[in-house]
Amino acid sequence: MPSVIQGFEVLTKPKDTEAESFPVFIQVPAGTTRTVTFPTEFNAIAISCLIENQDSANAASFRINNSTHPAINLSASSFRSFDSMNIVSITVTAGAAGVVDIFAQVTPNPIYQAQKSAGSLEGVL
Repeated sequence: MPSVIQGFEVLTKPKDTEAESFPVFIQVPAGTTRTVTFPTEFNAIAISCLIENQDSANAASFRINNSTHPAINLSASSFRSFDSMNIVSITVTAGAAGVVDIFAQVTPNPIYQAQKSAGSLEGVL
């Protein structure tokens, strides 16, 4: 059964051993905030990710799936990883002096026949 996360219908199961996946790499420049929305940018759902703060002096912060909870701090030169979950978006605020790297494993969110627009080619995502 599909679930809805942030308005996106998610048909992916994070531990599906038959799902194809591929890596993506996103870099958030120092002193900026960036929201990565995986279905919009990659037509996929992240099933695991690693957020790494490259700033050796300043903390960074992040939110997963547009959480209403306060942002989670990521201390200088540290990382957090998440595995076996459906991640629609990540919002990262980098520290003043270094970048934050996001490494994610994403799997395409399939579009079934009922979801396709009329005249679309078979197999097109």
